[in-house]
Amino acid sequence: MIVWLGLGLLAGLAAAPGLAAGGAPLLPLFLSGLCLACAAHEPTRTRVMKWIMEAVSGHVARTMVIVAGATLLIQVLPLELALLMAGDVLAYVEVLAAVSLIAANTRLAPIRARAVQRIQAIRTGLLSRRAGIGRSIRAVRRPRRKPPRSDDAEGRAVWAFA
Repeated sequence: MIVWLGLGLLAGLAAAPGLAAGGAPLLPLFLSGLCLACAAHEPTRTRVMKWIMEAVSGHVARTMVIVAGATLLIQVLPLELALLMAGDVLAYVEVLAAVSLIAANTRLAPIRARAVQRIQAIRTGLLSRRAGIGRSIRAVRRPRRKPPRSDDAEGRAVWAFA
């Protein structure tokens, strides 16, 4: 009986802030009334204890643990959705980068063609000047083989014995 009175008092204390704010906290008020009824009436206490034992025994308790775990994991759902959206945004950024590179290449092609033409013009101008300079300078030739010595008339090597 003392336990039920204590539980009724705790439920009443939990309902007090809601009542002070002008609301109606239904669950704490229901639990407070139930606990006070169990403290005052023996058949009600027996019936409530039977319901509690059925609720937390066997597969029901396991189901409650699973539901509680799922309730805790559902808190992670916004984070998973945010990561999913970030992946989609990243895919959009990749497509945007590819399109931007294609557009830049399209704009760069005429500029590149003009630059190549200008470099070719400068190169041909330099080559034409160099060609004129190259003819006026005389090329240095490598010295030819020395003529054979006069003591070797045939000009080939001879065996020497020591």
